[in-house]
Amino acid sequence: MAVINDLGNGTDAGANFYKVIIDGAVYTEQVKMLSGENTYTLASGLTSETHDLKLIKITEGASGTSIFKGFTVEGGTQTLLDLPSKSNKRIEFIGDSWTCGFGNLSQYATGNESMTISNYIAKNEDNYYAWGPKSARALNAQYQVTASSGRGLYRNNTGSTNNTLPLNYDYILEDDHTVQYDHTFNPDIIVIHLGTNDLALEENGQQYKLDDGVFEKTYLDFISKLLTLHPCTQVIICFGNSKSDSWPTWTKQLSRLRTIADNIINIHNKGNVTKLELPYTAEKWTGNSAEDCGYGDAWHPSLCSHEEMSQKLVEKITSMNLNWGNQSNCPTLADTSLWMNTHLNATPINSKKKNLIAYPNPTTAELFISDTIAVDQWSISNIQGGILKIGVNRKINVSDLKPGVYLLSVRNDHNNKVIRIVKK
Repeated sequence: MAVINDLGNGTDAGANFYKVIIDGAVYTEQVKMLSGENTYTLASGLTSETHDLKLIKITEGASGTSIFKGFTVEGGTQTLLDLPSKSNKRIEFIGDSWTCGFGNLSQYATGNESMTISNYIAKNEDNYYAWGPKSARALNAQYQVTASSGRGLYRNNTGSTNNTLPLNYDYILEDDHTVQYDHTFNPDIIVIHLGTNDLALEENGQQYKLDDGVFEKTYLDFISKLLTLHPCTQVIICFGNSKSDSWPTWTKQLSRLRTIADNIINIHNKGNVTKLELPYTAEKWTGNSAEDCGYGDAWHPSLCSHEEMSQKLVEKITSMNLNWGNQSNCPTLADTSLWMNTHLNATPINSKKKNLIAYPNPTTAELFISDTIAVDQWSISNIQGGILKIGVNRKINVSDLKPGVYLLSVRNDHNNKVIRIVKK
C-alpha cells in the first residue's frame, strides 16, 4: 500500500496518475489519485517471496503537487526491505510536452484529427512510455525528468517569458520559487528538447518571429549553467522531430534550430556538448500509412513516435562511449570559462595552481576556506550569479542561507577561484 497526499483535482483531465511495476512488469497501468491524503492498495495476493515494487508518477506538474508519504505492508509477516543497489548510469531529461509524453496514449491518423483533444488531459499522458524514460530503461540507467508542457527556453507557447523551463529549473515545484532544488542528482548525460514552444507563435505570422540571437544566448547560458552544476556531464541538444522547413513556409524552423545547435557546440568546444537531430516521426506523406506513426493529442507524438525517438537516442548515447558513473571524480568547476566570465567575472581554475577547498561541503551552518590559497575577499552567489554574501575571513556563517546550491568565489592576486557548495 502507498500513502499519497495529492493536490490534483481527482478528475481524468486534471488528476495525477501513477503506474505500478512489480518484479519488472507493469502490474497496473494507471492509478488515479484522489484529492487529499489517501491510502492506495497497489497489489494483493502476492506470494511470500521477495518482490520488487516501483511506483512511478506518470503525469506532469500541470496535474498539481503529489506527495508520496511511504509504503506499508499488510498481511502475514511480510516487511519492507532495504532499497536494492542502483545502476551507476544517470540521465536527466529536460524538455517540454514532447518529453512529458503529452497525449501519447491517444492515437490519430492525421494531425487535424488529433485536434479533437487540444488541451492537457492527464489520463492521456504517460511519461513511462515517453522517449526519455524508454531510452533510460533500454540503457539500464537511472533517470530524472524535468519537463513542462507549453514551456520554452526563452518564451513559452503563449509568448510569455515568465516561468520558462530555465527559470523554473532551480526549484522543486512548478512555478513555485519558494523551495530550491539542491541538484544532487548528478547525471552522466543531460538530454535537452526545447524550442518547440519558443517557435510556436510563428504560426500566427511574421510579427511573432522568435529572436534567434536571444534564444541562442539563453540556450548557451542554460547549458553553461548545467555544466557548472555537473562538470562531467555530456549534453545532447535534441530537435527536429516536430519541426521542418516547410511549415510555416517562411520560418525555416528546422534549419534555424540546426544552426543554433551548431553554434552552441562550437562555443562549448571541449566535446561535452553534442546534438541529435530527430526524424520527423508522424505523417510522412508517402501514401503508405504503414510508415506513419500518426499522432497523440494535439499534434503530439504517439507511442509509435516515442519509440522511434527513443531508438535514435539510444543509438546516439551508445555511440558516445561514455565513462558512466564518473561524477564522483569530477572537478568542482565546469571546464568552460564562458558562463563564469559572463556571470561571475572570474577565470577558470588552473589545475597547476593551488586549489580552492571549502569544508564541510555540504554544510548546515559554517563553512571554512582551507589555507591552501590566500584570501583577499570571498563572495557567495546563487546559481543565477546574484551575490548574497561578501567577506574576508576564512570562517563563513551560512546558516541564514536557504537549502540549495551556491557558488563560493575567492579572489586573490587579481584571480578568482570558484567552487560549488551545498547548503543543507
